[in-house]
Amino acid sequence: MLRDTHESIVDDWMTKAQAHDDDNYQFLRSLKWHPSSKKVDRVAKQLHEQVFQIIDCTRCANCCRTLRPDLTDADIDRIALHLGQPREEFINTFLIWDDEDRCYRTKTAPCPLLSVDGRCTVYDVRPETCRDYPHTHKKDFVFNTMSRADAALSCPAAFAIIEGMKRLLDRRKR
Repeated sequence: MLRDTHESIVDDWMTKAQAHDDDNYQFLRSLKWHPSSKKVDRVAKQLHEQVFQIIDCTRCANCCRTLRPDLTDADIDRIALHLGQPREEFINTFLIWDDEDRCYRTKTAPCPLLSVDGRCTVYDVRPETCRDYPHTHKKDFVFNTMSRADAALSCPAAFAIIEGMKRLLDRRKR
């Protein structure tokens, strides 16, 4: 994996993510029955660290172009301060309340805080969910099947991590 380049991982994702979607979902669901969820977490974290030594999120920004992240109160306060705006002005300008999930989200995708050159204008103070995306290094990997499968469609790193997990953990192919 480490001999891969940023471009080769992104190209692989672009050509294969949609075609592998059903298989990736089925594989991720099968992990719920893996004999060791701790091993799954360990493998996911190891692959996450390897892939993110190669992938530069600021060069991709596909998640910023396609997703609408939720923001915590701390995120809102931090970003508004960074932008020199009152909290309410920041909310009114960039966010909308999501009644179903009971949180603020960006009004649009692409993210309204993404510049025309594809760079995040608040990268150093970006929301926690953006900072942690695609969440593949988090504990309890097996309990987030849908979000992991969805991430593989929007994030080349997530796709590479899942493909690596299939090679290392998929008992169906042994």
